Amino acid sequence: MKYDRKFMAGITTGFIMYSLFTNVLYAWSGGPPAYRTGAPGDEGTCHDTGCHNSFELNSGEAKFLIAVAGTYNPGKFIELEISFAESAGTFHGFEMTALDAHDNRVGKFKKTGKFTRVISPNDESRGLRKEDKGKYIEHTVAGNKRTRWKIKWKAPTDATDPITFYAAGNEANGDGNPAGDFIYTATKQIQAVSSLKTSAGNPD
Repeated sequence: MKYDRKFMAGITTGFIMYSLFTNVLYAWSGGPPAYRTGAPGDEGTCHDTGCHNSFELNSGEAKFLIAVAGTYNPGKFIELEISFAESAGTFHGFEMTALDAHDNRVGKFKKTGKFTRVISPNDESRGLRKEDKGKYIEHTVAGNKRTRWKIKWKAPTDATDPITFYAAGNEANGDGNPAGDFIYTATKQIQAVSSLKTSAGNPD
């Protein structure tokens, strides 16, 4: 039996494109590309980049939150929790970074368990620059079935400025299509313990 070469080439091309598309969707189910937290200097969120933009940013009924103690010690780890509450979504995800008072990305994130991961500069699909190693964390494929994630962040040893955490969250309907999902943003600022002690010792 003879096969039409153009027909077979078309099938092959279609299969390759389908594989690439599904691989991209699968990869993004384990977290979006880097620089999608909505922080200053980032590329907005997945809403701004034209992916999950069916609705206005923060227009859903869920609550997207960052919980963390109000202070940190330079050079030490603190624990944070990112969560969705009152959500009707099927899947959820997030991406987070931390900036100092001058909008510099600072500190190092650390995952806890299999539900989060620190974005690696070696992950070409996420486009993280080498100088930002350790500065972005997000959910994994296993993590998108959760609504709460616990992570750790280590403050720089010379940190004195207030630190602001920026996170973007995705509330997905689970149909495998980026349309129909809600994107949220959240911020949380904390102070260095040393800064608070200095302020307390110098009242106005």
